[in-house]
Amino acid sequence: MSRVSFIGIVLVLFVTGCVASTKTVQPSLSAPTAIIIAENPPACAEANMIYHSQLHEVLLTGCRQTSPAFVSGNGVNVIWGRNGQQWHRVTEGGPPLLILGGTAYDEKRNVVVLYGGYSLEKNKCERETWEWDGQTWVKKEAESPAACDHLKMVYDASRGEVILFGGGDENTNLRTEMWSWNGTKWTLINHSEPPGRGHFGFLYDDTHQQILLYGGLADQVLDDFWTWKNGEWQKINFPGPGPLSHLGMALHGNALIIFGGATSTSTLSSLSDKTWKLTGGAWSELKLENHPSPRGSPAMVYDPEQKKIVLYGGVAPNRTDLNDTWEWDGNQWHCIVNCK
Repeated sequence: MSRVSFIGIVLVLFVTGCVASTKTVQPSLSAPTAIIIAENPPACAEANMIYHSQLHEVLLTGCRQTSPAFVSGNGVNVIWGRNGQQWHRVTEGGPPLLILGGTAYDEKRNVVVLYGGYSLEKNKCERETWEWDGQTWVKKEAESPAACDHLKMVYDASRGEVILFGGGDENTNLRTEMWSWNGTKWTLINHSEPPGRGHFGFLYDDTHQQILLYGGLADQVLDDFWTWKNGEWQKINFPGPGPLSHLGMALHGNALIIFGGATSTSTLSSLSDKTWKLTGGAWSELKLENHPSPRGSPAMVYDPEQKKIVLYGGVAPNRTDLNDTWEWDGNQWHCIVNCK
């Protein structure tokens, strides 16, 4: 894939580069306390959202305002939390604030794992692995995966490890490797398929103990659907939403929900406001009166305590980053914060 195709229309959505890491340890500047001061995250796209079962909160990482007027400077790394009622700062400090990296919550070891990401300030991506245990950020000394940005990560409960797939390297090559992280080292576990890509849907299905992957961007917008289970990829061959990148994807019970995304390589002009649902082996486009506006790269995750999918932000067709919060209750979208 060429550098031009990665940079494309929106600078923040298509950037590459990397650097080797060394070991340091930095404490977080603040740790979770019983006192919660409500504060909303900044408008942003390409952030990661995970659910932290010990904190009982949805966590948002990698959220930096990235609209054209705000592309310089990294700012402070902040983890934002939502407890079902309000957003607040959980902690800040540790690694630099990067975009297009991966985040996962390792439930077995009770740590948040961050890897990779792009620095607009340094014009390169970082090959660094960080962990946050609720009190302290630690930069891990480990040989890094081949990709350094545009990648995705999930926690695979069946393996008890964090899994990384896809993304690009310093030469803008899209990677096909799959890696696992056990807290000490990265291990290559697959390198043949699916084809390399960025901006794809990627999550862990705990009910069926499998990883799901949909779509993404390579030289074209992709529409393939894959499952990873028992150490093997399997391509699922039935019609879906069609070519889609920069999508939001999350599970609600046995239903897979996809929202938004781009349907062509003309990313901004093709952004969607459609909601798709996969259940019973069939996809359906939901005709909803109330739903989020067209956008790409929203953060989405399921909150098991609230029994709702949380959606935050994304980029609008006019290149503006969004700061609205929506919830999906299984039947409808409801705007919760910054509704317009």
